Amino acid sequence: MTDALVAEFARNAEVSGFRVHRGEGPSLEDAGVSQALYGLADTGSVVLAASPAEPRSRSLLPFVHISILREDRILPGLDQLFAAIGAELPSALAIVTGPSRSADIEQRLAVGVHGPGEVHVVLVPLEAR
Repeated sequence: MTDALVAEFARNAEVSGFRVHRGEGPSLEDAGVSQALYGLADTGSVVLAASPAEPRSRSLLPFVHISILREDRILPGLDQLFAAIGAELPSALAIVTGPSRSADIEQRLAVGVHGPGEVHVVLVPLEAR
């Protein structure tokens, strides 16, 4: 089941605007790097939880953000996410589906307005741990 979830996640993440990497991530200057708590296969989203070790500024302020996601942390969807998290929600939980985008002004799409305009996800295979 994990291989199918990984494939579905990668496909949907690319559709939503992520650049998906397997094993080795890109070396990009000034990129923010965060460890994703989970990935959601049905939308290709990464789930980021705020903590002292993972401040929100790492994923929100730089124009380029890289999420590191272990393949065994990919879940089918939201129901499984909230079952996995349980009652102990972090102070902030962000579900990121591609680069920041907004069409608030004159209904013109702008990318990177409220967060990163370029997003990458690095899938770390089970055997690489």
